[in-house]
Amino acid sequence: MAPLLLFSLILLFPNPTTSSDSHISAIISTKGIDFVKDLLVNEAVKSITPLELPDIQKTSKIPLVGYVTMVASDLTLYELNVTSSSANLGDSGVEIVASGVTADMSMDWSYSYTVGWIKISDKGTASVKVEGMEVGLTMSMKSNNGSLELTVSDVSCYIEECVISLDGGASWLYQGFINAFKNHIRSAVQKAIIQKVTDGSSKLNALLQKVPKSFSLDNISSLNLTLVSDPVYSDATIEFDINGLFNSLSTKKKANNVLRNNNLRKEAHLSSNGESKMVVVSIDEEVFNSALQVYFQAGFMNWLVNRVPVQSLLNTASWQYIVPQLYLMYPNDSMALNISLSSPPALIVTEEKLSSTLYTDVIVDVMDGNNIVPVACIHVEVGASGNLTMLGNSITGKMRTDDFALALKWSNVGNLYMPLAEGIFRVLLNDILVPITNILLELGIPLPAVQGFSLQDPYIYTSNSALFFSSDIAFSNSTNNLWHTLRNVL
Repeated sequence: MAPLLLFSLILLFPNPTTSSDSHISAIISTKGIDFVKDLLVNEAVKSITPLELPDIQKTSKIPLVGYVTMVASDLTLYELNVTSSSANLGDSGVEIVASGVTADMSMDWSYSYTVGWIKISDKGTASVKVEGMEVGLTMSMKSNNGSLELTVSDVSCYIEECVISLDGGASWLYQGFINAFKNHIRSAVQKAIIQKVTDGSSKLNALLQKVPKSFSLDNISSLNLTLVSDPVYSDATIEFDINGLFNSLSTKKKANNVLRNNNLRKEAHLSSNGESKMVVVSIDEEVFNSALQVYFQAGFMNWLVNRVPVQSLLNTASWQYIVPQLYLMYPNDSMALNISLSSPPALIVTEEKLSSTLYTDVIVDVMDGNNIVPVACIHVEVGASGNLTMLGNSITGKMRTDDFALALKWSNVGNLYMPLAEGIFRVLLNDILVPITNILLELGIPLPAVQGFSLQDPYIYTSNSALFFSSDIAFSNSTNNLWHTLRNVL
C-alpha cells in the first residue's frame, strides 16, 4: 500500500519549503488581527489582575488640626474590565487600544497626627473605582536574522476618573484623604499598568525568538522557516513571507529548484467562497517540488509491488502471450514489479488542478524458487492529476491518470508484445492502484492540530503556481492560558 500513498502525496499533499525568495506567505486579515488582539487583551487583563501597588504615604496640613500623616496601604487592583478594543495598522507596526476600561481596587487607609503630647490615629478600609481608562500599545515587527522581532515603541495609560469611597474611622477626614491620594493612586495605577504591558510585550517577544528557523520533519528533510523580509502592512492585512523550501538533512544542501519571485500579496485571496477568513497561507509550487527532489535524492521513490487485489496479474501465466519466452522459462512463477522514478517529478499547480508526469522504470522480477531474477525493464510515463477539497478539518482529494506510455528498455526473455503489456499495466494502474488510492484519499488526512487552537471552516484552493489554504481560528485551550499554550507549542 506504500506506493499508493506516496503517489497520492506526490500529487495531492505536498509540503512547504523555502529559499532566498519567499515561497510561503501567511496573510492575516483584519478579522485575524482582531482575533490576535482579543487574545492579547484578554491575556493582559489576566496577567495584570490581581495587581498590588506600593504603599503611599503623604503628610498634609489640615486647618485646625495641623500636619496629618496619611497612609494608603495594601492597594490591590483585583478586577479589570475592558469595554472595547481596537487594532490599527500603520506603515510598520500595529497599535492596540483598549478603551472604556474600568478597574476595581481595595485598600486600607490610616492617619495619625499629634496634638501636644497626644498622638491621635485612626484607620479603615476603602474601595476605589477607576473609570474611563484607556491603554494603548504601539509595536512594530521586523525580521531579525530570519526571526520575527517585536519592538514596543510606545505604551500609554490614561485614567479619566478615580473615585475613592472610604469606610470606618472619622468621616471628617474623608475629603482630605481623597484630595491627598486621588492623584497618587491614579499615577500609581498608570505606572503599574504601563510596566505590566511592557513586561508582557517583552515576554511575547522572547517566545517569538524561540520559534525555530527550521523544522526537521523526519531524518531526511527539514523545512526552512526563515523570514525573508519584514512583515508587509496594508490597511487591512499583515503579510509574513517565509523562505519555505525543503533541505536535505544528509547533505545540508537546498533542493536544486528553479526559483522565481512570486508576488503572493493578493488580497483577493482573503476571500474564499465569498467569506473573509482570518488567515490565508499561500504555498508556491516550488515548495512541493523541492520536497519531491529531496526525497527522490534520498532514495524514497522506489517501491516493490508483489501483492495486488488481482494476484494472478503477478504470475507468469498472465504474461505468456506478452512474453512467450518468459512463460516457457518460468512457468507459473510469481512475479514482482520493482518500481523506481527515474527523475524527481515536477508538480504543476493551476486553478483547475495539480498535475505531474511520473517517469518510472519498472523492473519485472520473477520469483524462481529462492532466487529473484530480473527479466525485463519497462519505462513507464504516467501523466496524472488531481484536486483537493476540504471535508471538515481533513484534506481529501481525488487523482486520475491523463496520459500513459510504455517503452521496453531491456529484456532477458526476448521481445515483449507491448500492446498486451500496456493492457496489463492499464489494469494495474486504472483498475487497482488509482481506485485504491482514491479510497484512501476520500478517507481524508486530518490537518495538523496545534495545541490550544482549532481551525474553523478551513478551505483549500489552487491558483496559478500556488496552493492556498484559508481558515478562521479559535482558541480552544481548556486552561485558557495563552502563554502556557504558546510555550507548549514551541
